[in-house]
Amino acid sequence: MSEYLFPFRLFIRVAYTGSFSRAGRELGISQSSASRIIAALERDLGAKLLVRSTRAVVLTPAGSTYLANIEPILAVFDEANLATRGGSELQGRLRLGLHSGVCLREVVPKLSEFLEFHPGLSVDLVAEQPHRDGVRDRVDLTLQIAAPEDATTAMRLIGSTPRVLVASPTYLVRRGVPSSPVALMAHSIIAGPSPTEGGAWFFSRSGKAVSISIEGKMTANTCEVAMASTISGIGIMSTGLWSCQAEIDAGVLVRVLETWDMGDIRLYAFLPAGAASKTVARSFVGHLVSEFHKQV
Repeated sequence: MSEYLFPFRLFIRVAYTGSFSRAGRELGISQSSASRIIAALERDLGAKLLVRSTRAVVLTPAGSTYLANIEPILAVFDEANLATRGGSELQGRLRLGLHSGVCLREVVPKLSEFLEFHPGLSVDLVAEQPHRDGVRDRVDLTLQIAAPEDATTAMRLIGSTPRVLVASPTYLVRRGVPSSPVALMAHSIIAGPSPTEGGAWFFSRSGKAVSISIEGKMTANTCEVAMASTISGIGIMSTGLWSCQAEIDAGVLVRVLETWDMGDIRLYAFLPAGAASKTVARSFVGHLVSEFHKQV
């Protein structure tokens, strides 16, 4: 790592981690050394970049502006170094945003091989946390189940999985097995985060299409919470097969209305548009597409 660039890299890590000690550990220096280096950077700039709060080290307005300006410059520098060195091994840090339960089950396990192939690469996993500091939520790549909304991002489809209905064996013994989509109206429904259109579930079979309005007896804002509720016997939930295959194989969940098609749930990768996207982020997207293709 260039000695000249070290203070800037340290500043970025302190901004993202909110901690001199953690940033120092990542870069191999003590907390006191990290504080001295940042203090020297602030003196050179003639501006206060960071202040300590009761919970963390936070950016000042000047620090936020400086971070927004300096980070793209270092990214370009890293890209130039990578191109000059040649070879396929990536270095640096990837900040990966995960915004659905399927990411924890299907994406995180696929990180291992990628990191083994690129030992010089580090990864920050940022799970969906709406109340986190906006700076530390800034990511190089976001993986989520959603339609594209932001024109400033580039989107790529990673893979898709069938939407299915599942319930616990105990629930089905107690309440009975629904024989048709309409029969679901008499059942307890768990509405999870898996996207639906207008609160309706859509079914098709042999050219026949059926839609039913759903009103959840319970709602959950994460797949894992909805899954735990379903396993406990509260009701029937709709989710992607990725998210529940292990539970089906273990016998703790059973598919319902299996002969009806409910369409697919799709996993997308979102990257900053144009030159703002990092080589490492684009490479990881390619790795994921390849790995998910093997599962088809």
